[in-house]
Amino acid sequence: MNILLVCACGASTSILVEAMKSALKEDEKDWFIEAKSSQEVKECVGKYDVILAAPQIRYQKKMLEKLAAPYGIKVLDIDSVAYGTCNGDKILDSVRSL
Repeated sequence: MNILLVCACGASTSILVEAMKSALKEDEKDWFIEAKSSQEVKECVGKYDVILAAPQIRYQKKMLEKLAAPYGIKVLDIDSVAYGTCNGDKILDSVRSL
């Protein structure tokens, strides 16, 4: 599973990426998770299975969905509380439920 977290600058979600990597189960250790800014998504969108939108860029979700649609990629909102508390396991649960 290749997961992209998208935020305004890519910096705040980098912390969350580490929390998510720490919460991966043994059979998920090969999952690839990274963070990028919303400006960088156009260049790399096709290499992910799911895109997670940070709370501060929810207003850009339609744009992300439009970029992801040709590749069949789901775009999900990151729960605000899970984002604020860096609850990587809760965020991974939303991906696991796909």
